[in-house]
Amino acid sequence: MSRISVNPALVYTNNTKIPETKSVVLETNEPKVSTKSQAQYNDKAELSEKSKELKTKLSAAEKAIKIHKQKFGDLKEPGIYFVSGFDWFGASSVKGNYDGIRDMAKSIEGAKHYSWDDVDEIIEDIKKREPNQPLILVGHSFGGDGIVDIANQLNTIEHGFRKIDLLVTLDSVGMNNDLIPQNVTQNLNFMAQGPYSFLNDEPNYAANYEKTLVSNFLRHEEHAELDDTIDVQVKILDAIENIMVSKPKIS
Repeated sequence: MSRISVNPALVYTNNTKIPETKSVVLETNEPKVSTKSQAQYNDKAELSEKSKELKTKLSAAEKAIKIHKQKFGDLKEPGIYFVSGFDWFGASSVKGNYDGIRDMAKSIEGAKHYSWDDVDEIIEDIKKREPNQPLILVGHSFGGDGIVDIANQLNTIEHGFRKIDLLVTLDSVGMNNDLIPQNVTQNLNFMAQGPYSFLNDEPNYAANYEKTLVSNFLRHEEHAELDDTIDVQVKILDAIENIMVSKPKIS
């Protein structure tokens, strides 16, 4: 007798039930395959660390913005300051015949003229201005020493790490004024020759040359003549104009 293979579906009736089939899972000794690779887990862990780092940076940025709001005003005007030196027996840029610093200040609209001992007053005036406004400081003799001091004070969290677009020093007289802090974008340093060597400045150098361009110019003029020299004045005024063109007043 031959065996007949019967398809249950062909003989199915209402009274017939097809036996349920059970799935069988065969267990093996092979390791289970995860749907996520180890590399994916590593990427996730690395992303998590970067997220924490970014959150920390954003928090620091928010704090810096708060400092700006607390420490600085909202005056939408550039800050341009000319600072004269000490009155050496009437031969200073404030009271004597050597008034080149004052003349340059008068030639620029909105520029202000101060004496070397007005450092605190200058800083307070700077703080009235929005941080994105152009900031320029020009100082002669003790005034040159004073503006380097201002730059260092502004390069602190207390003053919001305020940027200085241009710092011009003319034969600075004082101590520790040759190192230009990294919040200064450009420094023009004019050095006079004789007759009094203790009055003559040394070359300046940048604390960070990636952030600050320092240019030293050795001049044949004497200390008190330096700010009255025409080509020196032209170079300074041209540098200021270039800053104002590249970074115009934001109103």
